[in-house]
This record gives sequence, C-alpha cells and structure tokens, in this order.
Amino acid sequence: MRITPMDIRQQQFTVKMFRGFDTQEVDTFLEDLAADYEALLKENSLLKEQLQALEERTRGLEEREKVLQETLVTTQRLVEEMKDQARREAVVIIREAEVQADRIIEASRTAEGNQNPEAVLLHVRVQPKARANAVRGWRGEALRVSVTAAPEDGKATRAVIELLADTLALPPSAITLVRGAASRDKWFRLPAGTDLPA
Repeated sequence: MRITPMDIRQQQFTVKMFRGFDTQEVDTFLEDLAADYEALLKENSLLKEQLQALEERTRGLEEREKVLQETLVTTQRLVEEMKDQARREAVVIIREAEVQADRIIEASRTAEGNQNPEAVLLHVRVQPKARANAVRGWRGEALRVSVTAAPEDGKATRAVIELLADTLALPPSAITLVRGAASRDKWFRLPAGTDLPA
C-alpha cells in the first residue's frame, strides 16, 4: 500500500503511560516527514511530466530527421538525374551543331565549286580503319579507297585527302571536300585537268 503525506499526518500512535514518546516531538517529526515526502512526490510527478515531454520531443526530432534524410536522398537522386539529362542534352546539341557545321561547309564548298565550273568533282567511297591506306579501284562512278584512320574528328577525311594527293600528285591544299564530311561517301573538288586513276 502506498503511503501518502495525509497518511503520515493522520498516523496515530499508542501512547504508554511510562516511557512513551513525547507526542509533540512525534507530531513535529511526522509533519516534517510529510512535507518532505509531499515535496518528493511533487518533484517526481514533475520529472515524469518532463520525461514524457522530452520523449515526445525526441520522437518528433526522430521523425524530422527521417524526413530530412529522405529529402536529402531524393534531392541527391534528382541532382544526378538532372546531370544525366544535361549530359544527354549536351551530346544532342553537339551532334546537331556538328551536322549544321557540315551543312554550312558543304554549302560553301558547293558555292565555291559553282564559281569554278572547270574543277573536277570526284566521288570517293571510303573504308575507314583498314589495314593500309590504298586506292582500291572504281565501283561504278565512285573511287574506292581504304584508310587506316578512324572515322572520328575528321581523321578519315584528312587521310583520304593525303592519299588522293599522293596518288594524283597534287598538294593536299588543292583537294577540297565538297560533301560527305560525316559519311563514307565523299565528294572532293580537284583542280581542272586532274588525271584520275584508272
């Protein structure tokens, strides 16, 4: 059974006639004890309330931490997705710019060819990444050539120009790509009177 401060204050003791307790001292002691006990009970109740409030606050903080972690993970994922999207868009933009640049170059070279109608227009079918640089002969109206260079960054086109310059005994600057910068089928403008290989 739990003792309350009221129980302490109302506690009665049997008083013997001889050698008994001084009732005033006992009452004073019990009153002091009851006051201290009552203060302890109030403090205990207050501490329980504070503990409950702290537990609720801790739960709220844990929930906030969880939400923040989820938000951080989501943000990181979105950033990565945005980076990937930006990379893909950059690749597309670069490709479109390269195609547009090829069209502009081809248009200017075509216009240049129209101004010099005596120039020879040579259709060349290119096999890049071959074992050797060589002129393979004619197939229809196209001269077949193979070059060791890869078809990237204009390397194969430059190799074809050097091969044609060696074969036709022309300076490379006299050979102009008219069309097909990014294609295996290329058209080159040669100076008028150039003897083509048999």
